[in-house]
Amino acid sequence: MTHTLHRRGDEKSLREDYVMLIMPARGFNLEGSSEKMKKIFEIISHYKTVNFGNARVGNSHRTTMEKLMSTDNQRIAHAVFPDRENMLGCLKELKEKDLGISVVISGLFDQVVQCCKSIGLKPHTVNHSLETIGAVQKLPKPPVMEIITMCGHAMISPALVESLLEEVRSKKRTLEEASVELSRLCDCGVFNPPRAAKIMKKMMG
Repeated sequence: MTHTLHRRGDEKSLREDYVMLIMPARGFNLEGSSEKMKKIFEIISHYKTVNFGNARVGNSHRTTMEKLMSTDNQRIAHAVFPDRENMLGCLKELKEKDLGISVVISGLFDQVVQCCKSIGLKPHTVNHSLETIGAVQKLPKPPVMEIITMCGHAMISPALVESLLEEVRSKKRTLEEASVELSRLCDCGVFNPPRAAKIMKKMMG
């Protein structure tokens, strides 16, 4: 799964953005995984997140952790952590519970590898984003790309980012309100609203 892989930004910004994707595999361990997925959401609830959910039930702006912990037949869990410590705590507890479900982490490579090593895990697979090739001059400006790539299914329009930024400038919304409005559109729950607010603040100069 690579829809959380292509996030952009500098190291300081990305140190506040760790995404966890947890899912059983069809034909391998999907059958009978319902109770395990509920337990996984319970484990996630023990740690500080800035977003969570899945496309079936909704993100943190549309549902609650309690609903996710009680919904049957879920096939995926997402969580966005604002720092390495909370991500590591969750990963460690998942390892201890040993539920047998695949865990994918997107974040700064060296930080994620250090976290895995610190609790005795060896990554099964590593994917790297190789940037964008082709007519890159047609892409939105870099700060906008940092925001829209936090939704891996491209549900957030660059034009909406610019429009909301104008509303913030004109005092119609706060930065936090604008970032939450963007986050609502990311059904999976992998968008990071506090990070988006910080990027938009920089865009305002």
